[in-house]
Amino acid sequence: MQQHAMGSLAQPNMSTQPTNRRLSLSQAQIPVAGRPISCLRTPVNFRVNHRLPVSRSAATLERSEVQRPSSEGLDRITPDDNQQTPQLSAEHSLQDSADFGSAENCQHSHAQHQHSNQILGLDKGVWVAAGLITAWATMIHITVFHTPLHSLQAVALFWPMMQLHTGVFITAHDAMHGAIAPSNPKLNQIMGRLAGTLYAGLDYDTMKVAHHEHHLHTGIQEKDPDFHSGNPGLLPWAGKFIKKYLTIKQMVILNLMVGAVQISGAPYKNMVVFLLCAGLLSAAQLFYFGTYVPHRPPKDNPQQVMSWEKSNPTWATTRLASFVTCYHFDCHVEHHHNPRLAWYELWGARKQALQAQ
Repeated sequence: MQQHAMGSLAQPNMSTQPTNRRLSLSQAQIPVAGRPISCLRTPVNFRVNHRLPVSRSAATLERSEVQRPSSEGLDRITPDDNQQTPQLSAEHSLQDSADFGSAENCQHSHAQHQHSNQILGLDKGVWVAAGLITAWATMIHITVFHTPLHSLQAVALFWPMMQLHTGVFITAHDAMHGAIAPSNPKLNQIMGRLAGTLYAGLDYDTMKVAHHEHHLHTGIQEKDPDFHSGNPGLLPWAGKFIKKYLTIKQMVILNLMVGAVQISGAPYKNMVVFLLCAGLLSAAQLFYFGTYVPHRPPKDNPQQVMSWEKSNPTWATTRLASFVTCYHFDCHVEHHHNPRLAWYELWGARKQALQAQ
């Protein structure tokens, strides 16, 4: 099966840097949603290039070998968690791998992984999310209420504040995939809604539906809500993105939260710097590294369908650099291949796949 799949790979562009390496994720035992990847029915091969430019000859599998993900183990995309996952897009030769095989084959390994990733009876993701949100709230208290703007302290704390803003959104994002509390869907949803609200008054349920549409129709105009609408330029794409997700309800919630902070005695200028400016830069960071860079089509073919296996890498070649960019979202192929890996597991997934070669 794997030999046949690899036989259908497109030939790479030899003009790219020789750092391209073929990864067979069916060989590397990377945990997927609490289960080793050996439970996957479909082996997936793709190319990872840690340096730009990336090869545009993306690996593909024959469509006949791609199976629709079963609903088992998936975090449903609908707010009430009762409807079925939408059909996969016919335009994609390869979709997000979330087919974990039969429950009989994977139940034991899933239980072992779940147990090993729990601390004091709670999933590890819950503790990580709680730690991020606590650090974010603490940093707001320090920067907004107790940091003189004309000081080295203000300069030193600006980037950590921005990065923590980003971390709160990443928490909401991971909850959309069930990665915060895999063993407790209700707690997972609570954490996701809390993080989305705290970040920018986001409607978690609406975002969840749109984000899973992005995963199902990655890089297809008019079907992928995060993809460009014909002009892949940075500013037009960002404008389309803002128009899609900015709502009146969100603005009302944001104004209420800002008003509560101001009533508490926060200096107005500090709020502008550490809440508004740091928050806007965080949003720019998320869009640039989480959407624009990985899904940007090549200049010579701007209307190309950018299915996820064609995702572009960033300049990050170390764990620290990958974290600084956007909480390891430069590992975009790994995220789309294994959507239920938490952000802190993505770099390990890439490293493990490379070591398998």
